Amino acid sequence: MTTSIEDYLKGIYLLKENNKLNNKNLAEHLKISAASVSEMIKKLAKEGYIIIENKDIILTEKGNRLAVEVIRKHRIWEVFLVQVLNFKKDDIHEEAEKLEHATSWKVLQKLEKFLSYPKESPHGKPIIYDNEYLKLEDIVKLSEVEVNDKIVIFKIKNDADLENYLKDMHINIKDIYEVKKIDPFNGPIYLKNNSDTKAVALDAAKLIDIYKIV
Repeated sequence: MTTSIEDYLKGIYLLKENNKLNNKNLAEHLKISAASVSEMIKKLAKEGYIIIENKDIILTEKGNRLAVEVIRKHRIWEVFLVQVLNFKKDDIHEEAEKLEHATSWKVLQKLEKFLSYPKESPHGKPIIYDNEYLKLEDIVKLSEVEVNDKIVIFKIKNDADLENYLKDMHINIKDIYEVKKIDPFNGPIYLKNNSDTKAVALDAAKLIDIYKIV
């Protein structure tokens, strides 16, 4: 696996996540020419990392898994740089970019254990572990769940009021819940975690991304 392919897949994943994926934005993200992007897109499709549908770039399971793996390494290194080496948050991205490509599974697993399996990077980005790989299309809003769904909190909109609301209920990224009840007429969604049940207002649920556990 080359560094270039890893960078492309990571760029595709991150731009897709923010609804900004096209060849022009990918070229700007990677700081290369549009012509180089077009050639690499063909190579990635040929090698089974992506498929092209109506000019849309879609990560295959193979491509998605590798993209998430590289992002995971990057964010774990960012945590290490801040918590252990006392880097400032503004200085960690470039260093993590170099380290992510040179990190073996053995080193990654020891880093994660050493850091007590952090839930997010210093910039508040979620860290996805081994058994939690998912496709972007599997991510939905909490407001879209059904009773008896088992879910994982994936991402929370950057909003101070929402963050305080969820903090008061002790709801965090990577928490696992079962949907026990959904009240009609825009009522709250009831989430159960062990013996604790939390009622999340529908307006808040619309700002929370989750994925379902199959």
